[in-house]
Amino acid sequence: MNSSLDSRDDPPLVLSLPPIPQLVILGIIFIASVILNCISIISIVGARAITPINLLIINLAVSDIVYSLTIPIFAVHIVIPWWPFGRVGCQLVIAIDIIAMIVGVYTITALSIERYMDVRETSRRYNDQVKSAFVLGFISLLWLFAILFPLPMSSSLFVHDRTRAALVSGVSECRSRWTPVELSRYVQLKFFCAFLLPSLITCIFSFLLIIFLHRWSMRFRRLSLPNNSVNNYKRRATTLVLLIIISFFVLWSPLWILQLYDTFNEQGPTPYIQILNFLTLVFVYANGLLNPLLYLILTQNFRDYMRRNKWSPWKRRKQSRNKHHTLFYTTTPIINENRIRDRPTSFIIHHDDDQHAFVPTDGSSAAI
Repeated sequence: MNSSLDSRDDPPLVLSLPPIPQLVILGIIFIASVILNCISIISIVGARAITPINLLIINLAVSDIVYSLTIPIFAVHIVIPWWPFGRVGCQLVIAIDIIAMIVGVYTITALSIERYMDVRETSRRYNDQVKSAFVLGFISLLWLFAILFPLPMSSSLFVHDRTRAALVSGVSECRSRWTPVELSRYVQLKFFCAFLLPSLITCIFSFLLIIFLHRWSMRFRRLSLPNNSVNNYKRRATTLVLLIIISFFVLWSPLWILQLYDTFNEQGPTPYIQILNFLTLVFVYANGLLNPLLYLILTQNFRDYMRRNKWSPWKRRKQSRNKHHTLFYTTTPIINENRIRDRPTSFIIHHDDDQHAFVPTDGSSAAI
């Protein structure tokens, strides 16, 4: 849905492509994206792994779900060449499209910064509660900025030629009152704020992260230090973030290249442009199902959650009867004080996302 709007009488989007294959592809992507993102959110919340990196993963999953909500609208527009949703639907779809796009790209930027700060941290100056509160504040401000950004554009939208004759002839379209020059400037502003700027920040911190990890690895080899579980957890979480960043650039760059070309192209779109437009949108929508898929494959939270709960809320409720849960740690009440006295009451572990979690020493208790 990120195709540029202008005042020219363009032919309907992807008119030259067969509609059935398009609908099948979009339907598969929509169902898989919603299901996988919901599973990733449930596995994090169900495992009570509410850590800074997982809060960002949840936010990314929410943005992917919101962005996938535009797929049915796009599918309807493939079958029906005119715009059937009215002015409110026109404004709402464009706003949702831009909001989810901004939230997603800046969440990925925040993930790159979080990973670099985490691997560079030699001492725990702040606990997870403080870090998570900071991340929640960032997420709140990010959604506020994302909601405000498309307001000027969405307020200029209207349905062009919405009459019975226009509906029959198929020329009713969602259009903007802005001039082509104003639309071009807005596309350039959107490109800078929603892609170029966060991409530069992401590349900088990803580059610093890779350099640091390379030096870290060389140091471990030179000193012949053991490759303990802490380092494995750091490497696994960092690999997840780097793969999310790489997939974002690979799948989003073609769309932005095509948008900039369409913005500065004074000739009308050709059938090849329409086909490329559909393919680039498919790449972008596919990114929404690839992110949770990477999370479910590369982390332990989902497997641990499935193993402990076996998708049974009744069993979870029974196991939790003698435990006190919080968002950040799990504790077990002391039954025998003399028995506890002979051993430490707790220790710090690093789980798969390399976030510190307070857990009891009782082996039967679930790690977060």
